[in-house]
Amino acid sequence: MRKIKFGVGIPTARDGLMYPPGFCNKDSLVKITMLAEELEFDSVWGNDHVTTQSYLKNVKPKPNYYEVMTSLSYLAARTQKIRLGTGVVPFPLRNCINLAKEAATLDNLSDGRFVLGLGIGAYREEFESTGGCGNRGQILDEGLKALNLLFSEDNATFEGKYIRFKNIDLNPKPIQKPFPIYVGGNAHENLVRISKYARGWLPAIMPPDKLHDNLKELAILLRQNGRTIDEVDIAMESAMVLSSSYEEAKRIFIKSPMYKHIISLTRSTLKDLKLSDEDSIVKLNFVGTPEQISEYIDTYIKAGATTLWFDFIGDTLDEVRGMMKYFAKEIMPSF
Repeated sequence: MRKIKFGVGIPTARDGLMYPPGFCNKDSLVKITMLAEELEFDSVWGNDHVTTQSYLKNVKPKPNYYEVMTSLSYLAARTQKIRLGTGVVPFPLRNCINLAKEAATLDNLSDGRFVLGLGIGAYREEFESTGGCGNRGQILDEGLKALNLLFSEDNATFEGKYIRFKNIDLNPKPIQKPFPIYVGGNAHENLVRISKYARGWLPAIMPPDKLHDNLKELAILLRQNGRTIDEVDIAMESAMVLSSSYEEAKRIFIKSPMYKHIISLTRSTLKDLKLSDEDSIVKLNFVGTPEQISEYIDTYIKAGATTLWFDFIGDTLDEVRGMMKYFAKEIMPSF
């Protein structure tokens, strides 16, 4: 039996980015999450934005961006076993101590089902709009160190360039030990961060050969820090469009907001992938028939992925839920 875990992206702040504006509301969050648990997906992942991206400023209606920690806390109370992850929280937009308190609380309220995924944020414009200044990578590096201290030590003290605190008792501590902090983003710097501070990696639509090469390097970095690759969950996010024909799946994907969102990311998260045309973008996502998707999943298992989580693409809640059921019936039993 081939081993892989599957997850589902939930539309906390994916309105207008991956789904039509107005898609995200309490109903879509609850129904997608509860169906994911019913279908025995391993996890759901909510993303996080504070303000609308510049390329969506004129979109009507205005996209809804639900705060991710609050949303996952609500969903924790509606579920029993599914893991609840942030994919991702842009750490430079957050107060470190408040975020640590929220994460520890959520882990306790969910009986140890919470995963804290962090990144620098795909859009620097969002950081600047909130008054942020400085090097976001350095802010994240300090945050990873500081969070690990807060989650494990009493009277935690940290003195950095961007983060400072003294004699902080954070209680309750998270239930999970070690607490699962994941790092999101495709940049090489994230491999170094993971090797020192994290339990998982959240790359986005990375080609299998590139994923394989990165994991070879990550394994070396982990060994240098007295760790092994088996300690790290490799949890990649991609779009998923499943249909009885490849042509129909491609048509659905190309007309979706997700396609435009990926183009917007070619200036940040995906800048190294050289996405030059429709086909190059389509091939980086899970678009096709059940047979094609199953083969693609196999290539990622061989590359080293341990979790694959998908933004199931559709214009309506019924379409998204229908595709989730289709995937669970036609593909999940093989894995």
